[in-house]
Amino acid sequence: MTKSDKKEFVFEKLSQSLKPKGYYLVRTGLDPRFVLKEKEKVIFFILNFNDNGSIVMSKTMISILIVEEIMIEIKKPNQDYSFLDDKKYFLDTLLDKNTSFEGKYDNGSINHNVNDKEQLDYFTKSIITYIETESQKFIEKYSYLPNVLAEMDKLELEGKYWNELLAGGPEFLFRGLIISKLCNDEKYDEKLSYVESLLISMADDFLPYFEKLKIRLDDLKPKYNL
Repeated sequence: MTKSDKKEFVFEKLSQSLKPKGYYLVRTGLDPRFVLKEKEKVIFFILNFNDNGSIVMSKTMISILIVEEIMIEIKKPNQDYSFLDDKKYFLDTLLDKNTSFEGKYDNGSINHNVNDKEQLDYFTKSIITYIETESQKFIEKYSYLPNVLAEMDKLELEGKYWNELLAGGPEFLFRGLIISKLCNDEKYDEKLSYVESLLISMADDFLPYFEKLKIRLDDLKPKYNL
């Protein structure tokens, strides 16, 4: 099968299942995606069809709009987010990195070699099963920011970083602080010091943006009262 044939097969099968759920297909040359826009969040996943025959699929990503509006306002080194729009490209707040899915894994993506129509059909059905089961559980749990905060605290206790759940490079730390403040977290000040210490040691080019974020968060009213 040609790469074009594979794309059309996958797009048709996924559209049949996902369009009734509100997803729409965005056809781009390199990173086509299915997107579900809701009032407070955007859910999406990306597909890449490689010349070597493999298909790479990101698992579910969630853009929490109240978080990402602040991220766009603060920005980060060498990125003004000018590529963003309201249909195709969104910043992801959360990425499902841990749900089991058949294939070769790399930081929340699945790489699956597809050589014939039977394999392609199997892989496409696997995507649909994932979207209808584990992805839905991920969305339901982590669309509620206090659940995200609880997982952040759990990861910290285990000696892990928040980017086991939160998306991005060093900016995942910014997302964590925004979520902490929105949840009226009693440990917000501790997290503030924690983030600053990590940035000083690992990503000091983010420090000017961190200062902007601190000022912005001083005026941010919590959305939840824990």
